[in-house]
Amino acid sequence: MWFKRAGVLQTPILLSGIVAIVALIGAFGSPTVSRVATLALIAVIFVCGLSTFSGNSGVMSFGHVAFMAIGAYTAAYLTIPVKLKAALFPDMPDALSFLVRIHAPLPVAVFIGGLMAIVFSVLTAPVVARLSGLQSGIATLALLLIVYNVLGSWTAVTRGSSSMVGIPQRTTAWNALAFAIAAVAIAWLYRRSRSGLQLQASREDYWAAVAAGIEVGRHRAYAWMLGAGLCGAAGALYAGLLTSFNINGFFLSATFAFVVMIVAGGYLSLSGAVLGAVLISALQEVLRRFQDGQFTGGSPLPAGVADLVLALILLIILIKAPQGLMGVRELRIPSPRAVTLPRRPSKPSPAPATP
Repeated sequence: MWFKRAGVLQTPILLSGIVAIVALIGAFGSPTVSRVATLALIAVIFVCGLSTFSGNSGVMSFGHVAFMAIGAYTAAYLTIPVKLKAALFPDMPDALSFLVRIHAPLPVAVFIGGLMAIVFSVLTAPVVARLSGLQSGIATLALLLIVYNVLGSWTAVTRGSSSMVGIPQRTTAWNALAFAIAAVAIAWLYRRSRSGLQLQASREDYWAAVAAGIEVGRHRAYAWMLGAGLCGAAGALYAGLLTSFNINGFFLSATFAFVVMIVAGGYLSLSGAVLGAVLISALQEVLRRFQDGQFTGGSPLPAGVADLVLALILLIILIKAPQGLMGVRELRIPSPRAVTLPRRPSKPSPAPATP
């Protein structure tokens, strides 16, 4: 029985090993490498949340960056020093003035950031649960637009289009690794749970699942809320790494980058989502250096070249491998029984004796 359970755990163990290698590269690399590796780990946490919903339901979400923004703003309110917050938010409404006085360490901010994203997802879950297909994807994009405009317009509370500054840099490769392993474990446990399996059944054949008595909307809501919590935690870690951000960092450009990650790796597979996050994060850094002229002899390329290359890569993958690099497969250690040995040529049968 134990080896059967160990076989089930192969995928999360292998994925945790991959993110551990990324963290080691970041911990012992240069400051730039460390920053890129930590961003890759945060991307892994985000795509685990996105895969929890889209990978199990088959509905591509364009709104999960809104949860990341909620987590980042929550972390900012909790970690910016109290004296600095008093100067940054002089017009804070009385009902929210407690935000200026509270303070918490980063782990608490990450937890509360994920919790606030879950609260928002509870409010929006009925919309996601009632819709399916193209309508559901458009609804998630509408939710992103709502959050973007509210955060960008509520100047007294969010500083509007101005940057949130003064966030202490507490996110490191090691604490990002801890949250990334936890995110992989949570996403995998949900995928193997009764709710996750029933949601995957509805992904394969919606009407057959409904006819079998599966409450598809309820399971979509569960996946929506769980994924929102992971994306909110990713946003809090993102704020703790950059130390300053504004609302423009949580809109279409970020949405496009995360969609490329999950589609390139394979959005139906958790392994594909994680591998896509790591590979595309590394590719983004290479393209950024090309665009800045570091690999072209000091001649910078026109702005937007990196996004253009990512878009071309996405188109090629959609044409050549619509289900991504991993398809529906998960990372596993090949079983010796699965290895087929070449067959030896059969010996020729002796010729019958002639009378």
